[in-house]
Amino acid sequence: MKKFLYVTLFILMFSSIHISDVYAESDDTSRVYTIVIDRFLNKNKDNDSFDNQNSDYYLPYGGDLEGILNQLDYIKEMGFDTIQLSPVFEMDDSDILGYSVTDYTKIAERFGGEEKFKDFIRKAHDKNLKVIVDLPTTATDEFTALDRPNMTPIMEEYFDLIDRQFIDFNNEENRQKYKKLMTEFVNNFDIDGVSMYVVQNVDRTEILPDDIKTYAVVLSENVDATNFDYTAYDSKRKSIAEAFGGLDKDIPEYTNSEEILMADHFFSARFTSYSVKNNLFPGTRVKMLYPYLIAHDGPVFVTYGTEIAQNGDNFETIHPQMNLWTDKEVHEFMKTTAEVFTQHPNLFNRDTETIVNDHGLYTVLFKTDDVDFILEINNTSETQKLEITNEYVKDGKELSGLLLGERVQPHGNSLYPVIDRELTELFAVIESPGLNHWYLISSLLIFGGFAIFIFIVAKRSKRKENA
Repeated sequence: MKKFLYVTLFILMFSSIHISDVYAESDDTSRVYTIVIDRFLNKNKDNDSFDNQNSDYYLPYGGDLEGILNQLDYIKEMGFDTIQLSPVFEMDDSDILGYSVTDYTKIAERFGGEEKFKDFIRKAHDKNLKVIVDLPTTATDEFTALDRPNMTPIMEEYFDLIDRQFIDFNNEENRQKYKKLMTEFVNNFDIDGVSMYVVQNVDRTEILPDDIKTYAVVLSENVDATNFDYTAYDSKRKSIAEAFGGLDKDIPEYTNSEEILMADHFFSARFTSYSVKNNLFPGTRVKMLYPYLIAHDGPVFVTYGTEIAQNGDNFETIHPQMNLWTDKEVHEFMKTTAEVFTQHPNLFNRDTETIVNDHGLYTVLFKTDDVDFILEINNTSETQKLEITNEYVKDGKELSGLLLGERVQPHGNSLYPVIDRELTELFAVIESPGLNHWYLISSLLIFGGFAIFIFIVAKRSKRKENA
């Protein structure tokens, strides 16, 4: 009996060990929730730069770091381990995004100032959340301006509104000044990374400190962003948004772990706008997109409000105030999906092999040293039945659905998963259990014992009747 108790205690001790809240990092698998600070939540009205009583879209709504601090658990629940903040430097009072920098050496008072920024970073770290800050490259008085930046139309609209230009990094003096300012910024604050919208050819080693992770969003195929640790390309972002915003379109394949995947960003149309144009239900499209994104073995960026299907395709509509209302069904799906991926961190140390990618049906095999996985996305207009041969899954294996709960057993030498339209499933490839002998024996003992008990009771009753 004592031996049994010791074994049970041993199992309970190790089963209670919790996998880290952040994903396993074979390289960088940060799941990044990107926030425009002014549009998230106004917690402290005393630091507002404008009294925007009429909710004029082109004026600040008063969002601040304190407002984000109050929702760190909400952000973590959806599976994010990193927060990307829009620019935090002192800016024009009327700016809503933060790129109209007036002083690169000061933190905006309207967000809480330097002390609140340090407090925010410290409390985020206490929650095992990393912090990335987006760095503007806006020309202030000490810099010369770039002639022809490569921007998206939405970025052009915004920069016309704030009447600002970009720093010309072709100029060596500009590069040195900017690197000095950003090095001081990184040294002063315990942030985990910096990001940048790149509008010109640039070598990051010449403008950014060396001891910080760097993330670039490249807005044009004509731009070369050299030496950034991780890079997102707007062309890839658009292809993802178009594929998941419509039906029967080939889905962009996973490439490498140095690529950032995203469906929208601060200067693009919202992902939801693509599904609205195609008369598709936005919540369903988000629930298809999210597993695809977080199955990537590199960084993933998701813009605030995606969980409530915020819409918009121009600057005037893409950044409404969050106000923290939510689509409970989508939020719960994101939460459950994140939990599944957190429970299987080995999934991100894998080799990837595409089984099929044909007009919206995308099935990919993730091979790991432990359990293999199959991600199946049916972004077509009808139910799909796929044959997976023993070329991909060995004989004697079956599929166990981790998101939808489907179980697929082998027939002959193949598996035939069936998935309804507009659904995504992640399968674990497991050993087929066959006949559970212990379950059968225990069932026989239970039912056999019950039958004997009934027999004895009946026999005793009969004896009493005859007495």
